[in-house]
Amino acid sequence: MKKKELISKKYKNFFFDKINFIIESKFFKPLSLTIIAVFIFFKIYQYLGFFLTSKFFSESQNKISNSIKISLAGTPFNLDFEEEQVLDYQIKNGDTLLKILADVGAEDQDVFSIIGALKKIKSSQNLSIGSQITITYRSIDDEESSDQNAKRKVVISNVTIPQSVEENIVITRKNDGSYDARELKVKLLRYNSRYFGVIKNGLYIDGVEAGISPNAMMNMITLYGYDIDFQRDIHSGDKFEMLVESFYDENGKKVRDGNVLFSSLTLQNRKIEIYMHKITDGDKTRVEYFDVKGNSIKKSLLRTPINGARVSSGFGMRRHPILGYSKMHKGVDFAAPIGTPILAAGSGTIVYMSPKGGYGNYVQIKHNPDYSTAYGHASRFSKRFRVGSKVKQGDVVAYVGNTGRSTGPHLHFELIYRGSQVNPSKVKATSGIKLVGKELVRFEASKNEIDRYRKNTPNQFKNAVN
Repeated sequence: MKKKELISKKYKNFFFDKINFIIESKFFKPLSLTIIAVFIFFKIYQYLGFFLTSKFFSESQNKISNSIKISLAGTPFNLDFEEEQVLDYQIKNGDTLLKILADVGAEDQDVFSIIGALKKIKSSQNLSIGSQITITYRSIDDEESSDQNAKRKVVISNVTIPQSVEENIVITRKNDGSYDARELKVKLLRYNSRYFGVIKNGLYIDGVEAGISPNAMMNMITLYGYDIDFQRDIHSGDKFEMLVESFYDENGKKVRDGNVLFSSLTLQNRKIEIYMHKITDGDKTRVEYFDVKGNSIKKSLLRTPINGARVSSGFGMRRHPILGYSKMHKGVDFAAPIGTPILAAGSGTIVYMSPKGGYGNYVQIKHNPDYSTAYGHASRFSKRFRVGSKVKQGDVVAYVGNTGRSTGPHLHFELIYRGSQVNPSKVKATSGIKLVGKELVRFEASKNEIDRYRKNTPNQFKNAVN
């Protein structure tokens, strides 16, 4: 036991002797001081880093608090900018120009100045829902402000309000800080668009699905209203073609279709081609439409005095739906929604416009000593005309209804010859203008130009037919 204690004591003495040797060594003190210095330097570096970061963050927060607060469409943004910003804003229900400008952050004085300039050229301040106004603005130093937290303000440079596809109102800031409003025409680019295809679901439906505007399709249908019964003459598999003016804005967006330059319908038993031609009459120029031989497509009477309707009952004997027995049906019925415009089949004078027994609201137009047309079951009459008024072919004289002895909304149309109703489909209406001489030569030249466009313009119909 004593031997083990002596060995342990010997090792302890050896260990302490070595430590004393290291401490007494000449390298110990420099090494110790170096370690202590490194430690102190590292701690100072950490402290300085924390101090500088805190100061930078504090300055950033102060800068953000001094920026302009802008609320766009109900969402607040903190922005600080010198360059002009452009906001394209789509009008929603309940929006006003005052509210939109205030949300951008415009000064009250500028807002009322802009609205005042607008009132000088437009009495109504209503904005069309869905339209897009463009506001150009920027942030500048506000030297007059005493509020340290609002050193900048928003200045509106320009406001553009669309009025139509061809006109904008532009409100611009002048050098003196006031605003000036002007109406400016939109520069549109004109191209000729060509469509052709096979009728499957109906002329109007197939044309609109192909990309033709509803307005252009209705113009085409109107052109054929003199020669075609759209209920009976058109069948699935018939073909159509149209060359129409198309107008695009500077961004390449199509904004509207213009005149129908050419249209063609290939039916089961015939093909009808129509060309546009401009006729000069003194200082005025008017657009007319002709067949390939220069005969006006306008006839003395329209075969279909209503657009987009179907024939629900033809001329002749039938079992009356209300009276319950067979009776001569002395007209043609066109089924259509209430309120659909009823067109004058030809030019003439209104001789009757009032309720008339089973006809309900009834209009009769005298076209010449022999022929008159009548229109029954109207919901209401046009306010433009009364008995004795002169009307032109295509004028709206009434609107489809369900008045009188009727089972549903429709137009009852009659053609009257010397006091007796006759079948409209059996009467061949006379043509209008027939081009001759120099005007016929001019027409041939314009027709050839249209045919060149047809040849060189690709089909834009989605389901193209070769």
